[in-house]
Amino acid sequence: MDVISITEQHIKPSLLLMLLVYFAINCNSYDAIICCFSIGLAADITGNLIGPYFISFGVIGTALTQVRKFILLKKTGQQAFAIFLTGISIYLLAIIIMKFKTSGSGAPTFANAAAVSMYSAILWFLLKIPVETLGKWLGVGVYRFGNSLSEPRA
Repeated sequence: MDVISITEQHIKPSLLLMLLVYFAINCNSYDAIICCFSIGLAADITGNLIGPYFISFGVIGTALTQVRKFILLKKTGQQAFAIFLTGISIYLLAIIIMKFKTSGSGAPTFANAAAVSMYSAILWFLLKIPVETLGKWLGVGVYRFGNSLSEPRA
């Protein structure tokens, strides 16, 4: 990821953020909530502290899962905007939790979090097709018993 980092602050896109939004939009609610908390745990494992990203990815991802019932996010621009807003929300909540947990020396700044969210949203335009292809191959958007999200339940 250092190859595609920008500026002297080494701003990198968050692939976990993009996957969170993809799963929250395309999976059913139960699977999406599990994915959100799992992605948050993966973000915590790659970071310094255990807990802030687990909570923030899980809570904000669960909220996005509920929002998608009212707002369809099918176009790439809408999904990129959702990545940007979700990223800002997640990192803001994580920064607040980190300030409570530590002295705040290791917490990223809000400007850094906004830049990561923007970079991830822009990169989504390039990564949407490979992620959707991989998701269809893995069965994302299909219920466990074979009914897809578009089919009505009996």
